Amino acid sequence: METAATGSEEPGAAEGPVEAAAGQEDGGCEGLWELPVERCVRRAECGRCSRPRKVCLCPFFPVHPLKVSTCLYIIQHPAEESRVLRTVPLLAACLPGDKCKVLIGRRFGEDRSLVLWHLYFRYPELAAVCRNSSTLILYPGAEAANLEEVALIFPSPSTIIIIDGTWSQAKDIFYKNSLFRLPKQVQLKTSISSQYVIRTQPTNTCLSTLECAAIALAIMEKNDGIRETILRPLQALCSFQLQHGAQIHHSKEHLLKNGLYDKPMPKNKRKLRRMELLVNNVKI
Repeated sequence: METAATGSEEPGAAEGPVEAAAGQEDGGCEGLWELPVERCVRRAECGRCSRPRKVCLCPFFPVHPLKVSTCLYIIQHPAEESRVLRTVPLLAACLPGDKCKVLIGRRFGEDRSLVLWHLYFRYPELAAVCRNSSTLILYPGAEAANLEEVALIFPSPSTIIIIDGTWSQAKDIFYKNSLFRLPKQVQLKTSISSQYVIRTQPTNTCLSTLECAAIALAIMEKNDGIRETILRPLQALCSFQLQHGAQIHHSKEHLLKNGLYDKPMPKNKRKLRRMELLVNNVKI
C-alpha cells in the first residue's frame, strides 16, 4: 500500500496554484509602477457661481442686483451647506449683500450657555431683528397670516425671516428657537407648483427657499417682475441638470396618489399617518 511521501521536496513544489499565480502576477506588474500617472484635472469653474463653465448660471442672473427695500434673513440648517444643488446661493446672487443675509445654525437665542454663546456673538443682531415690529417670519401654520393681506398694512421697509432646510429641519428650527416666535408669522397662500423639479418635495405646493423668497419679495415690493427675475437662474439650473441625466422628481404626494411610490412604507406610526394625510388631501 502506498503512503504519503515524506521528506523534503523541491523548492516551490509545495506552493498551491493561488500562490504560484500571485508570484506570476507580481512579476508581470513590475513595469506598471513605472508608468506615468495621469493627474485628475478639475473642470474649470466660474468664479461667481462656482459652477462648471459649461453650465455657468451667470447669464441668468440680473446684470445688477435687484433694488429692494425688504431685507431677507435666511436661517440655514448646517446640513444645507453640503448640498450641491442649493437654491440660496442663487437667491443671494440676485440681491444686494445687505438685503440677503444667511445665518447658519440650528439653535439661536440669548441663552448664555456654552452651547449658544458662540452663536450669540456670531449673529448678535438676530435678537434685535426678531424683536423689531417690522419683522415677519415666513413659516406656514394655523396661526400664520396671509402675507398678501399683511403686506397691505405692514410698514416698509421690512424684514422677512425664512428658514432653509428640509421640512423636518425647518420645523425643528422654528419650534426649538423661541426667538422665531416673536415676529409676526406669515405664510404664502398660493397654488403654484414648485419649479425645483430636481428635488423631491412633500406636496405639490411645497416650494424651495428661493421660490418662497421670490414670491414674498414680489408681494412686499409690489413688483411681479422680481419673482420672474429670481426664478430665472433656478429654471436654468433645473434645465441643465435634466439635460445631463437628472430625472424629474415628482412630489411625495403625487407619487403616493398615483401608486408610484416605490420605497418601503415607514414603520413609524407618526410618519405613516403623515403619508395617509398626503393621500387624502389633508393639509399637514
